Amino acid sequence: MNSVSTRIIVSVGLVVAGVGALDSLLSREWDLLVVFLLSISLQLLLWLRLRANRIPVTLRPDLARWLEHQSGRTGEPFDDLVDRAVAWYQSGLYVEDPVDG
Repeated sequence: MNSVSTRIIVSVGLVVAGVGALDSLLSREWDLLVVFLLSISLQLLLWLRLRANRIPVTLRPDLARWLEHQSGRTGEPFDDLVDRAVAWYQSGLYVEDPVDG
C-alpha cells in the first residue's frame, strides 16, 4: 500500500543519504561517496515509483482489511487486487448494449 508514511520515510532516507554524500565529498572519501550516490539513486527510483500516477482512494476499513488479508493469502500485490476488483465492478456497470439505436 502506498501510504503517506512510506513516502515520508523514503524522503527522510534521501535527505540522510544526501547529507552523507555531501560529507563524504567534503572529506574526500570517494568510496563512501559512491556508496551514498548508489543509495540515493535507488531510493530516488523507489520514491518515483511510489509517486506513480495513482489516485489515492479511501476504502472502508473492513474492505481494506479484507484486501490486505487477500493479498497476504494469495501473494498478489494490494494494488493489483484493487485494480482487478474495480475493473470487474466497472464491467458489470457498463454492459454494452447489443442493439444500436
